[in-house]
Amino acid sequence: MQDAIIIGGGISGLTAGYLLQQRGLDISVIEKGSAPGGPIQSERQEGFLFEKGPNALLLPDHWVEQFIDELGLSSQLQESSPNAAKRFIVRKNRPVAVPRSLLQAITTSLFSLKAKLGFLAEPFRKQISDQAAKSESVARFVERRIGPEFLDYAINPFVSGVYAGNPEELILEHAFPLMRGFERDGGSIIRGAIQHKKHQKRDGTSYKKRSISFQDGLHTLPQTLGRKLGNRLWLNSEVVAINKNDQGWQVTWKRDGENFEGFAKKLIVCLPSLAIKKLAWPQSIKLRLADTPDLPYPTVHSLALGYRRDQIAHPLDGFGVLVPSKESPNILGVLFSSSLYPGRAPDDHCLLTVMIGGRQRDDLANASKEALIDLATKDLDTLLGAKGLPCFSHLTTWPRAIPQYTQAFGPWKQTLAELEADNPNLAFGGHAIDGIAMGASIQSGKRLADETV
Repeated sequence: MQDAIIIGGGISGLTAGYLLQQRGLDISVIEKGSAPGGPIQSERQEGFLFEKGPNALLLPDHWVEQFIDELGLSSQLQESSPNAAKRFIVRKNRPVAVPRSLLQAITTSLFSLKAKLGFLAEPFRKQISDQAAKSESVARFVERRIGPEFLDYAINPFVSGVYAGNPEELILEHAFPLMRGFERDGGSIIRGAIQHKKHQKRDGTSYKKRSISFQDGLHTLPQTLGRKLGNRLWLNSEVVAINKNDQGWQVTWKRDGENFEGFAKKLIVCLPSLAIKKLAWPQSIKLRLADTPDLPYPTVHSLALGYRRDQIAHPLDGFGVLVPSKESPNILGVLFSSSLYPGRAPDDHCLLTVMIGGRQRDDLANASKEALIDLATKDLDTLLGAKGLPCFSHLTTWPRAIPQYTQAFGPWKQTLAELEADNPNLAFGGHAIDGIAMGASIQSGKRLADETV
C-alpha cells in the first residue's frame, strides 16, 4: 500500500510526485507517454534549439524559483534578454511596439485618441452585479470597461497568444480571475491594480516575474524531475482500470503488454479534461464525468523556422509579434526565439517560432506542413521583411493544445470539486483546473502535495 498514485506525468504530476517523495512518502507516477513533461519538449536539429510546446517559463513566485534551485538547475537557468520586454502588435500590417511607459502610451500609434481617452475614463465606469460577472466573457468585460478598440488591438491578440483562444468565448472569472478581482475589489481595473500592488508590498508578497528557460531548453525541468523520481516514474504506461476499496485505490496499468497493479491511500489525477473522462473509473464516477461537458481544446501548430539573419529586415528586438484577428492573419503570432535566449540558432542565423491555428482559425486544424509554411512565410514577409524560404523548418501539431476556460469550465470545475468532496482521498490538478501557464501547473503540483501530507 503506497501513500499516493499519481496519474499523469506532466509538470503538475511530476512536481507533486517529487515533493511527496522528498517528504518521505511512497508514490508512483503513471505516464502514458514515452517522456516526462507532456508538451514540454525541446529538440536540437541542424544547430537550432527549438521548443515544441511552451517556449518560456514565467516564474510566478519565490517558491517556484526556489524549487528550481533545489533541483540543482540554477546554473543552467537562462534569463530572457532585456530586449524581450519589448512586444509588438500588428496594426495596419506592421508591427507596433506595445507602450511600456506613460510617454509611449500617449504617443503610440497602436491606439487612436478616442481609445486612449476611453482607457483614462475606465475608473469612472460602473460595475455590474457579481451574478452577472460570473458569466461575463473577456470580450464583454473589456468593451464595457475600456472600449472595442482596446479589445481588438490589445486583448484579442493577447488571448490568441496565451490561450490560442477567442475572447468572445472565454469567461473572465475563469480565464483571468485577477482582472475580475481588480474590478470587484477596487471598483475598476486601474484602481484595483494599484490596490493589489500596495497590498503585495505591505504583505511582503510582491515578486517581479521573470521569463526563463534552460541551456538545453525547457524540457530540462521535467527530465530532471523524472530522474529524481527514478523507478517511481512509469513511462509508456496506460491506466486500464481504477477501483476503489476500503483502504483507498487500486490502479491497474499496462506497459509493454504486461499488467501492473498499484494500491494507494490517495489517488491524484493530473490530466487534460477528456483524458480524465476516458479513464476506467468506477461506474459512479464515470457517469458523473460523462454528464459534465468537456472543455474545448483547439488545434495549434508550432512551426520552428530558421533563417539566415540577412534574410530578415526587422531587428527582432523583442519577445515577438502578436496578430489581432481584425488584421485577418494566417498566423496567431511569431516569437523571436533566438532573440529571447542564447544558443537557439547557429551564428549569423535566427530562429522564429510561428503559432498557427487556435479557436479563431479552426479551418487550419488539418493543414499540411507545406501549406502552413506557405502561409507563415507570406505573413513573415509582410510583417518582418523575411525574404526567401527558411533554411530550417520543423512542425509540431497539438490536436488538443490548450484548455479553453469557457462557460463549460464552471460545471467542469464544480464536478471535480464534488468528486473530491465525496472521495476525500481523490484529488485533481493540472491545467484542466488550476490555470494553463507552466508556472501555474508547477504551483498546482505543490498544492496537491501540500494537501496530501
